[in-house]
Amino acid sequence: MLKPSILTTAVLLALPQGLWAGELVLDDDARLERIEVRASGLRRDVVEMAGPVSVLSGDDLVRRTEASIGETLKFEPGVHGNYFGPVASSPVIRGLDGPRVQVIHNGMSTGDVSREGPDHTITADAITAQQIEVLRGPATLLYGSGAIGGVINVVDNRIPRTAQPQAETVLQGRLNSAAAERSLAFAHDSAAETLAFHADGYYRKGNDYRVPEYQSEDGFRSKRLDNSWSDHQVLNLGSSKVADWGFVGISYGYISSEYGLPEGPQDPLDDDEGELIKLNQQRLALAAEYQPQHASWELVTVDVAFTDYDHAEYDEGEAETEFTSKQWELRLTGTYLLGDGWRGIVGYHGTKRDYEALGEEAFTPNTDTDSHALFLLQEKSFGDLKFEFGSRYERLTQKATAVEDAIGVRDIRDPFNLFSWSVGAVYQLTGHHQVTAAFSQAQRAPGANELYANGIHVGTRSYEIGTAYQVSHSDGQTEILSDASLSKAERANNVDLGLRGQLEQVSYQLNLFYNQIDDFAYLSNLGFEIAGFDAYQYRQDDARLHGAEASVRWQLAPDHQLSLMGDLVRARLKDGGNLPRIPPFRLGAEYQFTADQWTAQLGVMHHGRQNKVADNETATDSYTLVEAALNYHFSWQQWELMAFAKAQNLSNQLAFVHSSFIKEDAPLAGRNLTVGLQLRF
Repeated sequence: MLKPSILTTAVLLALPQGLWAGELVLDDDARLERIEVRASGLRRDVVEMAGPVSVLSGDDLVRRTEASIGETLKFEPGVHGNYFGPVASSPVIRGLDGPRVQVIHNGMSTGDVSREGPDHTITADAITAQQIEVLRGPATLLYGSGAIGGVINVVDNRIPRTAQPQAETVLQGRLNSAAAERSLAFAHDSAAETLAFHADGYYRKGNDYRVPEYQSEDGFRSKRLDNSWSDHQVLNLGSSKVADWGFVGISYGYISSEYGLPEGPQDPLDDDEGELIKLNQQRLALAAEYQPQHASWELVTVDVAFTDYDHAEYDEGEAETEFTSKQWELRLTGTYLLGDGWRGIVGYHGTKRDYEALGEEAFTPNTDTDSHALFLLQEKSFGDLKFEFGSRYERLTQKATAVEDAIGVRDIRDPFNLFSWSVGAVYQLTGHHQVTAAFSQAQRAPGANELYANGIHVGTRSYEIGTAYQVSHSDGQTEILSDASLSKAERANNVDLGLRGQLEQVSYQLNLFYNQIDDFAYLSNLGFEIAGFDAYQYRQDDARLHGAEASVRWQLAPDHQLSLMGDLVRARLKDGGNLPRIPPFRLGAEYQFTADQWTAQLGVMHHGRQNKVADNETATDSYTLVEAALNYHFSWQQWELMAFAKAQNLSNQLAFVHSSFIKEDAPLAGRNLTVGLQLRF
């Protein structure tokens, strides 16, 4: 039997491009669509980017919106979800997740602890977003070492940039059948002369998800994903002073959320309430833009954010662990123009974070993180060739208190000097075809949990140990000793090659990538237990990741469109063996029909079997999901309305996600129907 490889996946080009927005598409003038990417720093369009970018917006964003960013984006090329249930699902980009994928909100960190554990939800949400940008590959120059694998930028109008002449309100309600989930969301924008106002928020509540019947190791069976319920309330307010020279604004946001941590089928006689997380976050942000009307300076921006985050993990009604994070972030940028067509951006990015883990089950020490960075991006066009380069120097210091091992308790200070740089180019082959190439070298300092974890992590039901420890195990006894010399900064060398464009009624995009990461920190199953939990340690070894992403969109007729896409990543250790929790290849297709106010889609997606597994990791079977969707636009009095529906997993297939930390306990939802209505007035 033939097995898919990177090249065959690139040739087959198969998964539903219609499931992804922001790729290269045809417009009325047969030109490549121009979509501004706010996360690019220089506010470039998709077609001007040397690296691969996707933008999800409009009706496609409404259709794709789920309870987490990971589930919303899991159909983007090269993007999967690590699926810790429907709520705590984070994006996996080209096999990299967690601390290597930076999730930002309007260009600034979300300030939560979602990068520290797969059971921690991301506080940014798609339901009130205007667009979500996905930058695949290193984006460390602007956003620091946490973006060594990519960036997800959630864009909304929380701090208004313009004063729109007419007030606008958007209301949205939706229901789904798998969890009886119901949500209500709103967004309002208005202005009084030069003062602009914004408000948005949502309420979402769901029960345990229905899944195809499956069985636990203990022989218990279930048709529900036990303890997958959720309850969220969010409110955001913002205002700006808008003038010809730019704007200055402020926003405040509040989040209250509770959700269960999914469990496998349980003994029906067991009355355990299950583990759950309760979180609260308050966020204050300020932003300003100034257009100096100067020959050399195009734009000056200032962004400041303070986030106060708290979440507690409960077991049997008792708070076992509490995580708190207070974070200040400052970003200053200046966009400048030099002679002979040179354009660039220079800036400072600083972050101060106080992180605490409290309680008997706290598995990481209290850690203060200080980061200060200077960065520079530069671009210039030479006829059909656009060239860009950039660099970033970052000084990051981790200070951990009361680090405990077999010898005693001590404080540790780990400074890291991180330097990253990149070069890239976009070459216009003909009027509608481009070749792109980019090379980057990026460094990342391990996070506090990767360095100093030493204890039971209730959420993942494991015993976690950081890189800064020596671990020995014999005769059922384990000794853990602190050794800071074991922790090193990662160094990634990434090459990205792309081809994109259009032929008559066909648009296409192909990307090939190779990522060599030295001292790669990954969570490895040690193969024994500590205190009754599977022992995992963050280890550092040299790794190699390579793969391909490809998509095609074919306008068969004015009302008929066929979309294809495929992606694949291979991730191995240099000295042999596979990295754990790497997603398998995907192949599929989608057909779209448009008539008057109607748009309908029918798609199929195949996830391959993943048998290239790490030590102490099991293989995951393949599965195929079928999905259909329908949107209907109409008006009533002064209102613009859109009714929408989507049916997921129509064949009710039992599907386990290989990149999930708890894959055996948490299958994807079974057959699910979502219906909703959006009103705009």
